[in-house]
Amino acid sequence: MDFLVGAAALIAFLVVTPISIFALLFYCFPHILVRLFMRYQAYKSGVEIKFIGDQDHVFCYGEKNKPHPNKTSIVFLHGFTSSKDQWVPIIKRLPADIHMIALDLPGHGDSSRPGEDSDVSFDRAVDLINVFLGLVNLGGRKVHIVGSSLGGAIAGLFAAKYPDKVDRVSMCCPAVQTPVDTHLQLQVKKAASMSTDQVTYADCMLLTESLQDVKDMLLSICFSKDLVKFHDKIFQGFLTLRLPKLPYFLKLFRSLTTVNKLDHLEKMAHKITVPSQLIWGQNDEVLHVSGAELLQSKLGDCCHMDIIERCGHAIHIDRPGALAKYIINFYREGESRKED
Repeated sequence: MDFLVGAAALIAFLVVTPISIFALLFYCFPHILVRLFMRYQAYKSGVEIKFIGDQDHVFCYGEKNKPHPNKTSIVFLHGFTSSKDQWVPIIKRLPADIHMIALDLPGHGDSSRPGEDSDVSFDRAVDLINVFLGLVNLGGRKVHIVGSSLGGAIAGLFAAKYPDKVDRVSMCCPAVQTPVDTHLQLQVKKAASMSTDQVTYADCMLLTESLQDVKDMLLSICFSKDLVKFHDKIFQGFLTLRLPKLPYFLKLFRSLTTVNKLDHLEKMAHKITVPSQLIWGQNDEVLHVSGAELLQSKLGDCCHMDIIERCGHAIHIDRPGALAKYIINFYREGESRKED
């Protein structure tokens, strides 16, 4: 009898304790739950989280597989205020034998934040990508660089400055001044007419200070509106993780209105001579799809312009399967050319 009582108590403990821990995290520390979920997703996708750095910067990145002597590595760059985690749904859909790295840009994710007086220009970001590639022993090899939004602009500018280090470049809705203005681009133009210190969080839809800000941002970046149906505690978790980074994000946004002009990629596009690919969501409300034809007309070797239907700015959320398909098709074309 005592054995049965003890066994029942043990079973109850094993069942109730995980539920209690989950409830505690969900209601009191949702940011921990969100972070654990992202780490689990990376682990399940075979992505190992690593850190590397020098005396000036510490880079956090996710890596899957090891460099292959006969295959091009893929390096992913995320968008403004995002992180390497946005690429996990894509990495898990790509062939398992490709070496892939998703980097947290400076001040984003778990990479170190540049100092108050640091240069946050596009040119500096490009040079830091070059530093990172050297640290992970990819500096002497050509890579397929893939970037989204802000990361898309940086990827293109990297290909323009370091063509000897790029095999091909995929730019997903890259940050560029499109022929048709969006709400964000109107915000950038308005901020450009203000003095730098007058620009606040309220002047950029991507700088979220409240739960409602997070929901409004998701409604803007996604074609599907189902995400806003999640429990508010999930949004609170994301918000808690983002809040400490807001001062740096604001500094970066201010630079878009001064040093980092949104027409920088357009002006440099003719210098991108490596094979390039443009991917855009047909329903992008952040950077209008009209930017695709604008850039295509200026790129030196634009092999593909892939427009994805029923898709907003967050392609990795709306249509991850389609995004992975277009990336791998372009990748395989490049590998086939090398074999020929």
